[in-house]
Formats: sequence, C-alpha cells, structure tokens
Amino acid sequence: MLQVSALSSDPQAAIEIAAQHAPYLSSLVKRTTQADAPESLLQEAHALCDAVILGETDPKSALRQAKLRAHLAITAMDVSGHSSVPETTEMITRFADAATTAALCAARRDLDAEGAGLFIVALGKMGAFELNYSSDIDIAAFYDPDLFQAGPRGLDDTAVRIIRRMIGYLSDRTPDGYVFRTDLRLRPDPSSTPLAVSTRRAALYYESVGQNWERMVWIKGRIAAGDHAAGERFVSALDPFIWRRHLDYWAIADVHAIKNMINSKVGEISLSDPAADLKLGPGGIREIEFFVQTQQIIFGGRHPDLRVRGTLEGLQRLVALGTVTSETARELSEAYLALRAVEHRIQMIDDEQTHTLPDFDAKREHVAALCGYNDLQQFDADIAATRRCVNAHFHALFADEARRHAKAVEGNLVFTGVDDDPATIETLRHLGFKAPSETIERVRHWHRGRTPATRTTRGRELLTAILPDLLAAMGRTGEADEAFRRFSRFFEGLRSGVQVLAMLVANTDLMEDLVTTLALAPRIADILARRPGLLEALVSTGDRKPEPTLTPGMDFETLMNTVRHWHGERAFLTGHQLLHGQIHAVDAAADWSALADTSVELMAAAAEAETQRRFGPAPGQWLVVGLGKLGGREMTAGSDLDILVIYEPAPGAENVQAWFTRFTQRLIAGLSAETAEGFLYEVDMRLRPSGRAGPVATSIKAFESYHGRDAWTWEHMALTRLRSISGSSELAARVTAIAEQAIQVGDAGTRTDDILEMRKRLFRDKPAAGDWDLKMRAGGLIDIEFITQHAILTAQIAQSLCPELRAAHQQLRDSGVWTADEYDVIAQAFSLLQSLQQVQRVAHAGAMVEADLSIALKDRLCRATGCDGFDALSERLKQTCQDVSAVFCKKIGNPATETRGSSV
Repeated sequence: MLQVSALSSDPQAAIEIAAQHAPYLSSLVKRTTQADAPESLLQEAHALCDAVILGETDPKSALRQAKLRAHLAITAMDVSGHSSVPETTEMITRFADAATTAALCAARRDLDAEGAGLFIVALGKMGAFELNYSSDIDIAAFYDPDLFQAGPRGLDDTAVRIIRRMIGYLSDRTPDGYVFRTDLRLRPDPSSTPLAVSTRRAALYYESVGQNWERMVWIKGRIAAGDHAAGERFVSALDPFIWRRHLDYWAIADVHAIKNMINSKVGEISLSDPAADLKLGPGGIREIEFFVQTQQIIFGGRHPDLRVRGTLEGLQRLVALGTVTSETARELSEAYLALRAVEHRIQMIDDEQTHTLPDFDAKREHVAALCGYNDLQQFDADIAATRRCVNAHFHALFADEARRHAKAVEGNLVFTGVDDDPATIETLRHLGFKAPSETIERVRHWHRGRTPATRTTRGRELLTAILPDLLAAMGRTGEADEAFRRFSRFFEGLRSGVQVLAMLVANTDLMEDLVTTLALAPRIADILARRPGLLEALVSTGDRKPEPTLTPGMDFETLMNTVRHWHGERAFLTGHQLLHGQIHAVDAAADWSALADTSVELMAAAAEAETQRRFGPAPGQWLVVGLGKLGGREMTAGSDLDILVIYEPAPGAENVQAWFTRFTQRLIAGLSAETAEGFLYEVDMRLRPSGRAGPVATSIKAFESYHGRDAWTWEHMALTRLRSISGSSELAARVTAIAEQAIQVGDAGTRTDDILEMRKRLFRDKPAAGDWDLKMRAGGLIDIEFITQHAILTAQIAQSLCPELRAAHQQLRDSGVWTADEYDVIAQAFSLLQSLQQVQRVAHAGAMVEADLSIALKDRLCRATGCDGFDALSERLKQTCQDVSAVFCKKIGNPATETRGSSV
C-alpha cells in the first residue's frame, strides 16, 4: 500500500527540497521574502483577510498576498510531516472561509449593501473541511427575501451584483495570481437560476425536483460566509430533503444506480495505468467518498449519528452502525489519506486543479519524490495496489443489488453534478455517440425535472435505473445520436413517465424493442408520445384484439373513443410488425385496409344509429364506397380515406337529402374528429360528383347521371378503384355496374390526351421531393396508377371492375391489353415501390428525401426488398422507375413533350 513520508522534519528544509521538484513552490519561495515559521505565515495570511474585512487594504492585492503565505505555510507543514492530511485540508478550508468572507464583505461595501439575509454555503470538499491544495471551491449563494435589503435595484439584481463582485475578488487573475477558482454550479438548477438564489425558490426546487445526488452534495453543506444565522435556518430547513426517514424501493435503487454508474467494469490495465486519475478514475478518491455518502443517504434518515460531513468520520460512524467492518474502514481510511496526500503533491507542482499523475516517467518521478519515494517503479506499484484495494471495496458495496441489475455498459456513466465526467464522455464515444456532451446535458435536463416524465421523484429514479441499458441499446442501432434524439422526442412528449419507465425497467426486451423502433420510425415516436399505453400492446398475450362491440344505447362519443382505442392498438401492432420484418408489405397493406374497412363499418353503423335516434328511420338505403388506396386495398400507415356516400330514397320518402347529409356528417365526424383517444383518419370526399360544391351524400340517380354525362376523365380514373365498404349490398351491385359502364364509354384519344395533360400539370405543380418521393417521382406510383387507369379507360373490351392494382394488372395481361413484358415491368415495379412505401410511411409522415433515411431504416428497406445493400437498392429503384417511365411514354406520351403515345 502507498505510504507518503515527510521530506524532512524541518519545515524550511522540507520546502526547499520540495521546491526542487515543483516550479510553483519554487516561485512561492522566491516571492515570499520572510523566513517566518509556517504558523506565523498562516497567521499573516488570516490577518490580511481580516484587514480586507475591515476595509483597511485593497481586496484583490491583499487576498492574493494572503494566498501566497497560506500556500507556503500549509505546504511546509505538510511536506515536513508537521500536519496530517486532515489537518492540511482543514487549514486550506479555514483559509478559504476567511478569503470568501473577506471577498463578500468587500463586495457588499463596494455596492453599499447590507449583509442581513445573504450567505454563502460551502459544498463538496469545502463543506467537509477537505479542500485539496489547488481546489476550486464549490459554493452556493442564497438570500432570505424577508431579511435581505436590496435597495432600488431589486433583490435578485443586488444579490447577483454582490456575488459577481465577490467572485472577481477571488478568481480574477492579476500579476499576483488568483485566490480560489469558484464554482457556483451546485446551486439549484444552475442553468436557469441567478448566481444568488432566493431561499424560497431554492426550497421549492429541492421539495419538488431535488435529486438523490443533490442530497449527497448537501450532506457536506455548511455556512462559510455571510449571515450565519439566516444560513443555518435555511440548512436546517433542508434536513427533511437531505435525510429522508423512509426510503422506498425505488429511492434506494436510485442511490444504488448512482453508485453503479461509476466504473461498472474496470479492467486490469485501467487499474494499473501509472498515469491514473486519483480522484475520478477507478480505485480513486471519489469511490471512497461515494462508498460513504451512498450509505449515509440510505441510513442517515433513521440514524442521526451518520449525519456528519467528513468522509473519514462518516466511515467510522458506519463501522459503529455495523454496516461496514472495521477492517474495510481501516483499509479505505489509509487509502484515502494516501491518495489525498499524493493529490496535494500533484497540485503543488504547478498549482493546477488536476488529479492525474503525469504520463511521462520524468514528470511522475517529481511527484514520487515529493511523496518521499526515490524508486518510481515502487511508487507506481504502491499506487496501483492502493487503487485495487479501493476498487474492490467499492464494487463489493451493494454487490447483491449490482448482480440483480447487471449493467450493460463497460465504463463510467455519470450524469450527476454539473461537470461532464471525462470517463463518461469516453464511454459514450465507445457506444457510438458523436456528441456525448449533448447527450449528457440532455440527461441532466431530464434529471432536473424539466420534462413531464421526470417531474416526480419516482420518474427520475426509474430513469437512473434504466439509463445504462437504454444507452447501450441506442449504441447497437449504429446511429446512437439519432436514436437518442428520437427517444428524446418520444420521452419528452410523455405526460407522465412513471408507467412507461416502470415497464421498461421491468422488461428490458421491451426497452430494446422500443429503442430499435424509434430509431427506425420517428413517426412512431410521435404516436407513442401521445399514446404511451400502446406499448402495452407489445407485451400483451394476444397479437390482435377483437373488433369492439358497440352496445345499444352507447352514446356517440363513447363509441368514437372505443373504436379509436381499438384502432390505435391494431394500427400500432401492424406498423411494428412491418418495421421488424414480421409481415410483408402486401400483408401490411391488407391489414391497414381491413382495419380501415372495419372502422368505416363500425362508425357508419354508429352514425346511422345516432341519426335515427335524432331524426327518425333512414328514408332509404345507403352505401359507403372507397376509392384510391382504400378502394384498392393498398392503405399505408397514415393514409387518408377517399370515400363517397351514395343513397337511394325509399318510395315516397321525405327530407331524404337532409337525413343522409346528417348521416354523412356524423360518419365524417366519427372517422376524423379528434377525441381523447385521438382520431382515425383524415377523410377526403372531393371525388363526389361536383366535388366540394356538391352535397356530401349523393343519390344513385345523380351518381349515374353525372358519370354518364358530365364526369371528367380524372373522375372516371378514380372510378377504376371503386369498392363498396359498408351498407346495402343491393345498392353496391348497382353502383358497381354504373362504374363499370362509365369507365368503358369514352373516346380513347381524348382520354389519353387528358391523362397526359394531368401528368404534365403534376410534374409542374407538384414536383417530386427527390428520388425517394416514391409516389410523385418519374416512374413512381402515380405513373403506375396512370398507366393502369389509362389501359382500363381506353381498352375496347368489356372488363369487370378491379379496384386492386394487382388484380387489374393481371386482368390487363390476361385480356391481351398488355403484353407479358409490359405486365412484368409494371407488376414488378408496383411490388417494389409498394414494399418501399409501406415501410417508409410507417417510419415517416409524407414524402422523404435520402437524408431522412437512417442506417437502420436503410437496412430495413433493403430487407423488405431483398437487396444486398442500400447502393444496390438505389440502383434497382432507379432502373425500375426508368422502365416504368418508358412504358408511360410508349402508352400515353412523354410528360415533358406534346407527343401523344400510342393508345391501347
């Protein structure tokens, strides 16, 4: 084990020896002319602070001269063995208190401000009288608004001005150096609070979103300067936050997780590294501090004896309680003292806030010499042995808990505090994160309760428990930053996080599934954020819930919510199965379409019942027909519903149009209105006769008349995809016959000209967003539809209505309208483009460009189409669309020219 010995029993001789190895100490000796005893120099340092308090000298100059004397005196006593490590750290801390008090007094005097109610809390090592040689001082400034006198500037502004001036006196570099670097980031919510925080605001913060790591910080909190009485009242009021008498399972698990975030797995090389970080690295000082503090947090609420600030004192109190053996306490105490002594000597060399031994042997030899070693190899070996001892005890702490929750990540994952932990940055980089600091800051944002999911203590504790597995899963997607961004989008959209996080903690397979799904599909992230309960569908025993039963007497809004809840689960499961390759694109289209059919049937029945309840029995028969993707059974995730409502009046019926208009309006509301359970579909009825200007419900007589005499070519194109969905079967047969008659009557040349002109307008007015705009790109799905509809409308033979494109393609081949080669081109192209669009629409809403395609989504698109890689897929897509465009030009014409192609 490491043993640090005195360089000489004579302080003057010891400091001269030390100065040979430490440039900073050498400069101190040269700049301090007096050869006073260390005790006298330290008294002079405190006297200079007192002079600043009394306003008798320039604050900046006096405090820096005081620092030189204090450092020289404390170093001389340390390296000569006249002071122990605890005595050394206490002397440094007492001087820090004196300097902070002096700087605060000078700042108040500069601004002519009273001191009542304003105070400085020492946290971290300063709070525990454990400052190291070149420590930053962790402080937080508060004011009691009932006591603090602000004057005309207001409380916040005046307090902040004082603290900023105080910081300048301590931290500004002058020719005489600086006194202490100050860090105020341990105050409540430092990114959104001023440098000086109202005690009311601070109390509210700790009561509502204070975290366990902040409780650990406040174990060491004490008043260092300012109004001590006001400060003591504030610190005492925080006792219920710091020392919780009863901790539930999740609070304890959160403390365990804080401990386990540090060096979950440490290799032999890391522990033997001679250039070790003695504070943050494995087997370092922080592991000893956490060993003590985690147990203080867990047991201190019931055992007041544990409520002490010092690390070594806390360790002995744990022995007295019986939670730590005397042998463990002895080994950790010896290691702590030795590592702190070496830490001081590292900092003596250049007065830098570093805890890492030098890489180069020649530099590390100076540290070894300051520790009393003349053999670097022995020094390195003793350091390594000490670190192994500490690390073994650290990992034995909560060992059973650690085994139950084995961590998925090797390395540090520390999101507590305010600084980015260097080892955590390296761990995240190893997982594949390219912007680890942004990830760390986002997680801190969540831990501070700035998103609804973590506004409760339970939510924050569950987040801590799941983070290692969550980040590891993101790394496995191949795009960790993007996976994290999409999870953030989902997570920050949750109204409450406890239920979802508890599910993920209990079921890591579900967590892995969620991360993968979100990496593939940001659209699903939005859906799940609005309806997190859909996750339960993935762990339910059955794949499919039966369609809901609409009981008589159920009110219309309840009916809408019932159908929406069922629809949401079914739609989510279909999308999930498609994304993960559990069903093919053609099966997904059939599922989406069947889901839409059932939704229309259910809501049409509900709309009929509601209209009958309010306006009497239906005055005739009605029919809902589908067009477009609904008619063709080619629905995708997020497809609109193109529908028509057609009716036939009963003989002698009155108010027929009014009744069926009300029925249709209720049907549209039932399908598209937003409720607590969301909505089902956007409904498009523009394909009805006369478009938006016509009535929402059309009589069969008007339907037949319009399509027999007045319809445009594009309306007859739409009829090729007509399919009856719900309503009278007799009416359905008549409507089908009317459609078949309408599409077979017309001039082939005129229809060809019309279709070509329509495509030209689309090229001009709605150009494709890029190669991955599968619908609108040249040779894409719109061209396949146009080619198919053109063939149907210009064929000179009788045909039955085939709304599904695959069936229509086969009919055109079998009837001789298309050649076998033409059929192969169109059928294969449709199969490829539908497979791509089905996956694409689950992942993203609307058209996409290649930049929208993540690595995971590219891989899924390749698997959906049987391509070996994305380059091969892109080339196949390009060639396929060129082949379709060639057929288009041959059959209809070139959309970029006026040349008509040959008619069929």
